[in-house]
Amino acid sequence: MHKTWLSFVLLLAPAAAFAHAGQQGLVLLLPTEIYIVSGGLVVAATVALAALMDHDSLHRLFRARPLFTVPAPWCAGPSLISTLVFSACIWLGLFGPYDPLANLMTLGLWTVVWIALVVLCGLFGNLWAWLNPWSGLFRLLSGPDPTPPFKLPDRLGCWPAVLLLMAFNGFGIASVNATDPRVLAILASLYWMFTFVMMMLFGAQNWLQRGEFLSVFISLFAKISPFRRDAKLQVGTPGWRITTAATPSLSLAVFALVLLGTGTFDGLNETFFWLVQLGVNPLEFPGRSAIVTETLIGLAVTNICLCLIFYICVWVTAPKGQTGILFRRQTFTILPIALAYHFAHFLPGFLVDAQHTLVALSSPLGQGTDYLNLGPFFVTTGFFNTTATVRAIFLSQAAAIVIGHVLAILLSHRVASDYFATRRGILISQLPLSAFMIGYTILGLWLLATAKGA
Repeated sequence: MHKTWLSFVLLLAPAAAFAHAGQQGLVLLLPTEIYIVSGGLVVAATVALAALMDHDSLHRLFRARPLFTVPAPWCAGPSLISTLVFSACIWLGLFGPYDPLANLMTLGLWTVVWIALVVLCGLFGNLWAWLNPWSGLFRLLSGPDPTPPFKLPDRLGCWPAVLLLMAFNGFGIASVNATDPRVLAILASLYWMFTFVMMMLFGAQNWLQRGEFLSVFISLFAKISPFRRDAKLQVGTPGWRITTAATPSLSLAVFALVLLGTGTFDGLNETFFWLVQLGVNPLEFPGRSAIVTETLIGLAVTNICLCLIFYICVWVTAPKGQTGILFRRQTFTILPIALAYHFAHFLPGFLVDAQHTLVALSSPLGQGTDYLNLGPFFVTTGFFNTTATVRAIFLSQAAAIVIGHVLAILLSHRVASDYFATRRGILISQLPLSAFMIGYTILGLWLLATAKGA
């Protein structure tokens, strides 16, 4: 009985598995084929439009404009507050309600940070750089710019972050304990201590920028934001920072692709299609524990295949001797797709679990207190039961997917303009990548609409 209940909760709670909180029945009754085909056609039309743009037009499209001078906002205060909040969540995870939908350890990690904060950073910039729970305490204890005792080898690149990201996603997708507040509190505490020690050994910024996967994760999505603060606040077309970014290392390029590959597999592994391939009856799903090995293998194979396919798409038309650098730069152009899918895949779960988070904030110990004065408050999932609201949710998801792919197409053409002198050269170079992105649009929309069994 306990396992059955926990499996049900895992379907409702947002986690690295991108679990849907809403039923898919009404979604399947909508004419989703129309939306899927239309989304693919919009992206194809964007390819045609981008092909008509010359170098100057592409550069003007992603040119930022300075607005006004703003003071440097970084200080230890927000990070120290974040450390205190994190500590409180750890305590609640260990001693608070066992129900994941009533415990701020689970809700804070998966709903507030993994959904809300990530999307906000994609829209407004790297808020995590001020809010992470390490920087403030590190600066308080070590001073503003201490010399670390060891140097992180350059050859390691961002591979530590890649490995940690894969481990995190593997835990979130495959583990039955992905939303258990006790387990999360223990693992989060160990990870906090590990990260702080690595910052002491190798330097705070060096480790956060190359080893701490959540900081690397959010910093990449923050490049999509139209805003950037240097001496002045600058604003431009979303993604303009990708066009001016330095060529990433191979490890950072792989990290960007893993963001997309993991999101794709997260959606795929819930579908009837995937479960049938594993020989599992989707209507009698035995639970995550029965397919842990298959899930981890599927996650690894999906990311490996995505990296190979993307490399081939670049290699086919890359100028001689520039395949590597062009591949690394083009990987950043898929970040809008990854962020769009992150938002779209999580939207149903967020609509439910944001309500649970509000209730948990009002009664963090689950003892009936009402600090926020909510009064009688009932978490509702009624919007999954009417055609109008389900259609609105699905169209919001579909719109995000299509907008992300449109932006990725334009960014890809802009990056290609740095390596091809003519409009014809850009167009030819973009044919494989454009086909890849059109196909990914259709795949992403299908994953949102298809039947779920896990």
